[in-house]
Amino acid sequence: MIQHVDTRIFHEGEIIFAEGDMSDYAYIIEDGEVEIFTRIGEDRKVLNILVPGNLFGELALVDRQPRTASALATKRTLLTLVTQQQVDERLSDSDPILRMLLYVVMKHFRQEVNRARAQYSTFTRRDIAPDAEAFNQMRIVEAVAMARLEAELRTALKEGHFRLYYQPLADIATGAVLGLEALIRWENPKRGLLSPYEFIEIAEATNLILPIGKWVVAEGLSAFKSIQDKIKTELSISFNIARRQMEQADFLPSLAENAKAQSIHPRQVHLEILERNLFLRSKMEEWINECAKHGFPVLLDDFGTGYSSLLYLQQFQSASLKIDRSFISGLPQNKQSRNICKAIIDLANAMNIGVIAEGIETREQAQMLIELGCKHGQGYLYSKPVPASDLMDLLLKKAG
Repeated sequence: MIQHVDTRIFHEGEIIFAEGDMSDYAYIIEDGEVEIFTRIGEDRKVLNILVPGNLFGELALVDRQPRTASALATKRTLLTLVTQQQVDERLSDSDPILRMLLYVVMKHFRQEVNRARAQYSTFTRRDIAPDAEAFNQMRIVEAVAMARLEAELRTALKEGHFRLYYQPLADIATGAVLGLEALIRWENPKRGLLSPYEFIEIAEATNLILPIGKWVVAEGLSAFKSIQDKIKTELSISFNIARRQMEQADFLPSLAENAKAQSIHPRQVHLEILERNLFLRSKMEEWINECAKHGFPVLLDDFGTGYSSLLYLQQFQSASLKIDRSFISGLPQNKQSRNICKAIIDLANAMNIGVIAEGIETREQAQMLIELGCKHGQGYLYSKPVPASDLMDLLLKKAG
């Protein structure tokens, strides 16, 4: 279930949580100031003063122990909440060894706090060596930024801030459009239109990629159906699929049902996965076979940048390999790029696998690819990604 980003306002003198309380949230300070304090006997000891950008309350959220200190708003303070669900998702998906180390560190930290309290002293940031403090502060800043970005993504999903753009797959020689790749964009109210490079990593690191991916497929198929109904030439639509989506048992059956409901043939729906996913050999083999059963072609994206192996490829029932744009950018001047492209194209042809060149920007690159035996490609030479509203004009222009 997707939760709306939760923010709360605390007024001056208001207790955010008290020592001994059970944990339910951690907090990021967006505005205001928070005092962290404890009581030792009759004395009140201030442990820290926190300002915007600081994260607090996370310790109890990780190990589910009572709060070891109290938090007080010293002025009107706006907080973003980090939920127990968010933390649990991270922990359940993390490596078991890293999870164990985290709990060990948490236990050690609590022991240090209790020892400091017993000695009637204050456990503050001044007790940390300068180098360690700088490193810890860097990690905290990174964690806060990621938590804030995730909160914004949840809001974007709930309020409909995502958009789909489409980049044509073209015949390199003629420029005729053969298919479309659906590419997500985030229309951020503060930062404008953002590419997936700026947010997809955090989405893939959480379960957010599942509802976002579901929206992409539904929106993409709907737009594709509308376009396909208006033109005679059969096109394809391709979607980038994350590992978490591949691990969902109902992903492919749901996709098949959605395509059938739109009267879209499975051969028109291409699923793009990253080359490095082939390392999960047994799981990938099973998933690719399931794609074949449903009739969905699979494309191997960013080919040549990962850990290619003929052992993996011989079991990879794909429609095409996609040559990474980093190799195309060197054409035709760079001999090494030319040799790599030729090797990939020859390999694909020998294995009876299609090949697509990404990132074609010049006619010289296109001509070199034709000479090397590559027929299909994408890139700004043919079109930048465009919104659905511009697709018909683009297709009519290419057809004309």
